[in-house]
Amino acid sequence: MKAIFDTRPDTHYKDVITYRYHFPARYLSVATGTIGDWIIFRHTRRGSGKPEYVSIARVEDIVKDQDDPTHFYAMLGSYTQFYQPVPLRKFDSSYWETSLRRIPREKVGTTIRGKSIRPVSDPDFTEIVYIGLAQLLEASTIARLELKDALSELVDPFKEPELQDSLTRNRVVKTFLSSRTLRDANFRGLVLNAYENKCAVSGLCIINGQGKIETNAAHIRPVADDGPDIVGNGLALSATCHWVFDRHLISLTDDGELLLSNSLPNRLKRIFPSEGEKILLPTNDILRPNPAFLAHHREKFEQKWGNV
Repeated sequence: MKAIFDTRPDTHYKDVITYRYHFPARYLSVATGTIGDWIIFRHTRRGSGKPEYVSIARVEDIVKDQDDPTHFYAMLGSYTQFYQPVPLRKFDSSYWETSLRRIPREKVGTTIRGKSIRPVSDPDFTEIVYIGLAQLLEASTIARLELKDALSELVDPFKEPELQDSLTRNRVVKTFLSSRTLRDANFRGLVLNAYENKCAVSGLCIINGQGKIETNAAHIRPVADDGPDIVGNGLALSATCHWVFDRHLISLTDDGELLLSNSLPNRLKRIFPSEGEKILLPTNDILRPNPAFLAHHREKFEQKWGNV
């Protein structure tokens, strides 16, 4: 069973939203029904948030909170941010969730507050996820992220995403949920957008003749070490900078100051800013590297080279 999980940035629950969701026992029966299926996270208006759907994840298991017998955790995998958040209401002001369309509009807010975990139908799930990916399917984005081969059998690049038929939408969403290639492209697009397509270290933005951005999206904490596909775990880097960063020859302080290994060859040092110089970071604090992921990368840097 698919479901909506409501969350908020300043939640008092013990969420680490990329891999666990904390909830009270009254939601246990609904949450248990989601094991092995996908859920959509929705930000609530409370806590200065916007009421919008922001990401998806797969529920792997439900476990007890060992410190509080009245609460449980939904353990998550394959957490993926939407390419664009989806507002609570459609473009015609009706609600995406069928269950909400059955409630008088003035009562929707109070009703949702009592149903932070609630089932969502497969058609509603598909519509919400598809709209969250719509900009990823635009011709300019397909060219920029080199998605033509991956999407050629799924979408008509000459047709606006919102005009694709329901069969196409179903196929796109099912493929996205099972395709690491498309989720990687989604992550890269989010990171490049946050960094305005520029390499965070060099500040350069290189675009080839076909409109492709010659900048990579590097994971700060690798996927192999449970690093999530979120902007806060990403850096926009040129191919050379990405190669050096992945080998921990450079790293960053929490403030974005560059750290250089003594083992970095001199011919490479010449192309990098001086140690201690700040790299290019997003102006929006929410999009900046998460200090926990930077600490993980810096620890590997120190273990490997021992010069900091």
